[in-house]
Amino acid sequence: MKPSILPRLIRLRSPHLSRERALTLAEQISASTHLVSSLELLVRDRDRREGGLNDWNIARDNYAPRIPGLKKFLDIVADRRNTQLLHGARALAAASLLVPGTPRAHRAAANGFLAVTSMAAYPRHSYGTDGSDQVSFIVQIAALTARLRQHDHRTVDAALWYVALQSTMSYAVSGYVKLVSPVWRSGAALPGIMRTETYGDERFYQLISDHPELSKLVAHAVLFMECAFPALFLAKGRLAPAMLAATGSFHLVNARAMGLGRFLTAFVATYPAVLYAAQPRKRGAGR
Repeated sequence: MKPSILPRLIRLRSPHLSRERALTLAEQISASTHLVSSLELLVRDRDRREGGLNDWNIARDNYAPRIPGLKKFLDIVADRRNTQLLHGARALAAASLLVPGTPRAHRAAANGFLAVTSMAAYPRHSYGTDGSDQVSFIVQIAALTARLRQHDHRTVDAALWYVALQSTMSYAVSGYVKLVSPVWRSGAALPGIMRTETYGDERFYQLISDHPELSKLVAHAVLFMECAFPALFLAKGRLAPAMLAATGSFHLVNARAMGLGRFLTAFVATYPAVLYAAQPRKRGAGR
């Protein structure tokens, strides 16, 4: 390989992200998660009807003893018409963040609205929420903080680093917990997951059941990928693009096999912050 080509390949593996670009990408990808979530809830409300998983007549008792007066507020949010209006507004706010070049004040307001309404609507949909809801909330509240103090580079950096470290801990802790499990180390975890009605897939289950060595190989690959995730901060961030490509592919497969579509955009929304945090720092650079 010619010496002049190598630096180009290194630059390709280590894309430079400005703080503004990292912030905008993170909030836009996360907004797409909120958009899909609210649209899903608008077109599919059978679990909120009488006898459904989130029947408010039953679920409201979970929150009654905790905070005085909270039940009245949640009753208003849980009203069928109000729930539809809320998610319609959330969808509009999320869609507006996908429009490039909107003013800082608008982006701050949209991020704030999505964050606040995520908290307000969470009890209404508590059964059926998952990690994608928590991750998208983290990104949006960090984006709100950054937009409110956009001209203060230290605040924006702190918000991006917060998202990056949350993402890193999510993967690493998940891997370390799996590592101590003999079920995961043996490869038996995947067939157990794939045979369930909630997260399973018949064809994938049949494939790994017929090929137990493949099941073990995939399980070990997941363990390695998650446990090694913090290593992307090594070598001046040059490992980050490859690691994020691997984890992104992992979520893409899960979207197909387990139906976890929103996990893909929720976690990928943290990747701009991870890339920004992992890249080398230049003294005195405004970035």
